[in-house]
Parts: sequence; C-alpha cells; structure tokens
Amino acid sequence: MKKIKNLIPVFIMLMGLTSCIDNDKELTLTYYDDYELMANTLNLQNEQPAEYSWDYPEYYGRRAFFDKDMATLGRVIFYDEKLSEDGTISCASCHKQELAFSDDKKVSDGIGEQVTDRNSLALGAVFSFQEYYGTGSISAVPFFWDNSIRTVQEQIVTTFGSEKEMSMTIEEVTDVINDNDYYIPLIKAVNGKSKITNELTVEALAVFVNSLGSFDSDFDKALSVAANGTIGFGQAMNIASQDFAMFSPEQNRGKKMYMNQCASCHGEIMGAPNVLQANNGIDILDDDFGTIGSQGEFKVPSLRNLTLTFPYMHDGRFATIEEVVEHYSTGIQNTPALHFELKDNNGQPKAFNFTEEEKSDLIAFLKTFDDEEFLTNPLYEDPFVR
Repeated sequence: MKKIKNLIPVFIMLMGLTSCIDNDKELTLTYYDDYELMANTLNLQNEQPAEYSWDYPEYYGRRAFFDKDMATLGRVIFYDEKLSEDGTISCASCHKQELAFSDDKKVSDGIGEQVTDRNSLALGAVFSFQEYYGTGSISAVPFFWDNSIRTVQEQIVTTFGSEKEMSMTIEEVTDVINDNDYYIPLIKAVNGKSKITNELTVEALAVFVNSLGSFDSDFDKALSVAANGTIGFGQAMNIASQDFAMFSPEQNRGKKMYMNQCASCHGEIMGAPNVLQANNGIDILDDDFGTIGSQGEFKVPSLRNLTLTFPYMHDGRFATIEEVVEHYSTGIQNTPALHFELKDNNGQPKAFNFTEEEKSDLIAFLKTFDDEEFLTNPLYEDPFVR
C-alpha cells in the first residue's frame, strides 16, 4: 500500500498494516506459546512477529498506536460466537467485514431467534474508528443511532448485555474466554498469564475495533494526487471542492452536488458530520424515540463505504442507495422535528427534485468511497476455522 505522509486523517490515514512489517523477520508457527492449543480452532499461524504493531503515521503531532497482540486477541473475541448466551451470535454476526462491518438485514439476528431494535451501524463507515468515535479525538462522535453512549468500552459492555443481542455480562464473557484453551496463547502474548480479567476483555475488543480504518478508496487516491504533497486541513477543504483529475465528469459533478446539497449535515470532507443528530423527514413511530430528549431525531452517520452498507436508515427502511436519493429528491415529509437544513424559506420540506442525471452523478461520487482493501484486509477477517 502506498504510504502518503502527513495528509489529514480524514482522507489518507494509513495504518502501515503491511508496510511496517520487517521483511527480514521470519514468520513461524512458534510465535505463540502453546500454539497447539489453538491450532485446530484459530487460523493465526501467519500472524506477524511481536515487533509489528498496528499504528497510524504521525499527523499534527498526534500518533495513534495499537498493540498487535491486544488487537489480535480482540479480533478473536469479536468473531467468537461462544460469547453469547446461546452460543450462536458474535459481534461479527451483525458487523460483517465484506459489508464494511454492517449487516444486510433491516434489523439483525440476536440470540433465541430474537432481532435487534435497529439497523446495525456500519463500523467501517468512518476513516478511523478511534479518531471518529474516540474520547478526546477530533470528533468524539457518540455511539448508537440514539447517540446514547460516549465510549467504545461502554458500547461493548452495553452490546454484550443486550437481552436481544448477546445477553452476557462482561464477567460471563470473561469466564467463557478463560474456560477455552484456544485463548491461552493469545492471553499469554498480552500479559504473560493464562487468564484474562474483565477489564482486559473489554480493552482488547476496544483495541481491535479502534484499529478499524477505511482510507484507501478512490476518493482518497484522487485527493492524494490532487494534493501533490503535504497539505493542511484548510487546504484539503479547498482541494476537495475542486474537480479531481482522477475522477470522471460524472463523479466530479456528483462531488459538487454532495458539497452543495449534503455536506451541511454529513460534513464537507466526509469526516465527522456537521450535525450529530437530525430528523431527515422520514416518519417515525411513536415508540421509536431516537436521541435522548429529541423524539424523531437520529444519528447523522458518516458515509464511507455507503453503497455497500444497505439497507439504510435506523430502521433499514430503504433497501438501495437509489431509494435514499429519491427520498431526498421527492420524499421529505413535514415531520415535527424536521431539521432546518431540509426546510425551504417558508418552513416547508424541501423538494430537491433531482434529475435522473443528477441522481446518477451523486451515486457515482458516493461510490468513490468504497474501499475494497478494507473489505478484504486479512487483519480484520474471521480467524476461526469454520
């Protein structure tokens, strides 16, 4: 992967997932002590040596660092179905890598043939999970469709504890981990012991989730070419508003449409949204309250990998991106909480009335944020032998 130095993380955050590897280090099956305990369960024999860690390059004097052993332990926890009450559901059941860690169902399957209340948010809809959601980051966006959770650790505990999803306390999750021998080599690599604590369970999963980042889309590549070197945040804003040489006329027209019609809420440069929560003119059921204290308002999501993360909206009501664009073109309803950006000068819902060409252009631009490298990165894939 080509490394672009010092570009702002919104666009070109490179983890160095392959370039940081010391090619002189021999990969062996003996990296993990007691490897035979997990050889029949986990396909981790080609994991990298201890010197290799997941990290971002420095930008504006900041550096995010992810310990490889913690991330790998968290990855196994993320995919382990045993860590649910009936042993059928994992974090990955609702967040699939090939779908940018989203689900292709309106609502996801939980334990005991139950389903979740809302559509699964795509974990890969952001340039950097830690920078987007992390406390003290440039964004610090809250979690869930109702923005009710502030930290990834709290989100982990809440999700495991949901009666419809996994219905497990962290204490119970930790007990299951400590009762399965295939975790022993992973835990030893982290703390030199054969057992894990509740705190380490949460933190390992947090490290893995925080390591997620999508920054190798066609948009990122086009911006890099347009930048032709180091740029600052303000410069990036200006460059993003110009036509990209690598884009087709259709994609550039769609980018201009996005900047004029969508960016006021979702953000001009596809990083953090300008608006954290809003009602976008869809009808809301009386018992579907949305964000705390604001019935009918829900999270304004980031849009990376958007065309891969169908169905759309908090309840999955739109099956295709074409339906979403049509909603904004002709379907915005005059709901009580309708955001002012979607009202005209008379306080009525806007009707953008996009032409067929405009709809096609906008979708062509949104597709430039699809990141195939992220969808197939082996460091994020299911480690279990199925």
